Amino acid sequence: MTVVVYDTGMLMALVSQDRRAHILHKGFVAAGGHQPVVPGPALSQAWRTSPKTAYAWKRLLADVVVYPGARARFPLEQVPRCLPCAGGMTVEDWKTMGDMIGTAALPPKKRPDPVDALAVFVAAAHGGGAVLTSDADDIKAYAATLPGAGVSVVAV
Repeated sequence: MTVVVYDTGMLMALVSQDRRAHILHKGFVAAGGHQPVVPGPALSQAWRTSPKTAYAWKRLLADVVVYPGARARFPLEQVPRCLPCAGGMTVEDWKTMGDMIGTAALPPKKRPDPVDALAVFVAAAHGGGAVLTSDADDIKAYAATLPGAGVSVVAV
């Protein structure tokens, strides 16, 4: 299953009304299939309660699935339709992400970022997909730690 995953940079671009980000997002939603996936920590990094962005967040969150979700709390209309989203994370998954963080050849002066590693992990868990990001080099470094996972990078 091919999926698109939004990292913090993509979320910020969407909420700030970046034209290119909106065109990409609308295309993914219109294409049907799996909803775009937002790693929960990426949402936390980008979220700021503000009347200026409330409507943009409301529209965006209606179009995506936040991963991992609280299995017992999904509203009926938002129950994940795929096993990776419904299954959440295991201890082994978190260990794999730790290995990704520890072995990624990040660009100089970059610090390890578990949110970027999670975005790559989510795409890989779905059998491959694209991560939309403002940190393309970081995402590529994490993707390289999972050879054959089919994770690509789209810079926004």
